[in-house]
Amino acid sequence: MKTLKVTFAGLFLAAAVAMAGEKPSADHIKWMKDLAAQNGAIRKGVDVEKNAKDMQATLKLVGAFWKTRNSEVASKSCGQSYKGAAALVEAGADKDKQMAAMKMIGGGCKGCHDAHRVKISDTENEIK
Repeated sequence: MKTLKVTFAGLFLAAAVAMAGEKPSADHIKWMKDLAAQNGAIRKGVDVEKNAKDMQATLKLVGAFWKTRNSEVASKSCGQSYKGAAALVEAGADKDKQMAAMKMIGGGCKGCHDAHRVKISDTENEIK
């Protein structure tokens, strides 16, 4: 019986540790802030092509970060957002194509955030 209790306590502790987040690196925080600024500018119609290209460059860095962590979800999500940013560059003034590209970007961001972001407060997140 004592062995069973110790086993369950160990499993509980392992599960708690696995669910806990970790502080993101300074680089990761910068990339997320860059992506938020790029996305915000795009939504406002400010220098859309430049911000979409900058977004692609940032997403390459984020994708490489998650590749080292072997996250299939994050890699797929970064790829989707990257393709959306590329489609946005190609969309030109076509509003329908712009909207489709923005949905790809947003869907990619959401997929990664759902899988890997732990909200600590209104201004702070951790990664899992």
